[in-house]
Amino acid sequence: MATLVLVHGVAHGAWCWSRTRDELVRRGHEVVAVELPLTSLRDDAAAVQAALDEVGRSAVLIGHSYGGLVISRAAADRRDIQRLVYVAAMILDGDDVYLKRVGAFPAAPLNALVKLTADGNFVIPPDAAAACFYNECDDRDARDAAARLRPTAAVCLSGPVGAEPWRSIPATYLVCERDRAIHPEFQRWMSTRAAHVVTFDTDHSPFMSRVPQFAEFLDTVARD
Repeated sequence: MATLVLVHGVAHGAWCWSRTRDELVRRGHEVVAVELPLTSLRDDAAAVQAALDEVGRSAVLIGHSYGGLVISRAAADRRDIQRLVYVAAMILDGDDVYLKRVGAFPAAPLNALVKLTADGNFVIPPDAAAACFYNECDDRDARDAAARLRPTAAVCLSGPVGAEPWRSIPATYLVCERDRAIHPEFQRWMSTRAAHVVTFDTDHSPFMSRVPQFAEFLDTVARD
């Protein structure tokens, strides 16, 4: 049995992991899904660090999408991380900035559909979310998930992560080949920072679209 700490991406919440969490628990793991405030990278990393402190033992830290930046920041200088897992996630050098780097790669369909608000947040319209986050999911599941999304502070993606824990902690990257939120080519470039790379022929959200396969992947990584 391992302890797995799950970290969601922009606009989401801990709810998005529910099916995968249930499957991992059934396989004998302890699973914690963190609820990020989505107010800044610093705040989000602090939420993950608090969860790790509460767990109080070595854990596998798993980040989806923006959650990749969060787990990199949260893992800095810790000695209780067994492995880092990046799921269609942002993993960059410590001084790199996602919003600057993404422009060097083919644009994912989601890029043109994100809406900025006057209060410094960005939102994902439900139709855009269904088409770009959940394009391999059941239609009803996609609509239900899209309706639950919330605003994310733009500042979350506008600064450097300031840490490179994947240089000293074993790291695995899962590339999602049908992803319409983070272009697979960009994912493959980022994945070179991880020691192990796995590819799924799925959308941005394998925790919904490929639950058995995704849980099997995390189970295997956790037992490695």
